[in-house]
Amino acid sequence: MRLVFVLLQLLDLFLQWDWSTYLADYGKATCKYLRVNPHTALALHLMHVGWMRESNRKNNVFAQFRKTDRDRQKLIDTVIKQLRNLIAT
Repeated sequence: MRLVFVLLQLLDLFLQWDWSTYLADYGKATCKYLRVNPHTALALHLMHVGWMRESNRKNNVFAQFRKTDRDRQKLIDTVIKQLRNLIAT
């Protein structure tokens, strides 16, 4: 049953893209994503990024030049960096 709650929180975190809440509240007793381990979140995030990059390569060679795609990639890179910092502390 515990695994179900972990999966639900992970799914919620990724679908809502609620990284700011996760990173701000991590370690607090009232954290919304209390059961989400930063190692797991980082691993899933890196897999997600890999799939996105592979998809972009196949779909559109010029996708890297679109401003929205560049902004999204910057956001993803920031989240990855913050997760790594969280793990290191």
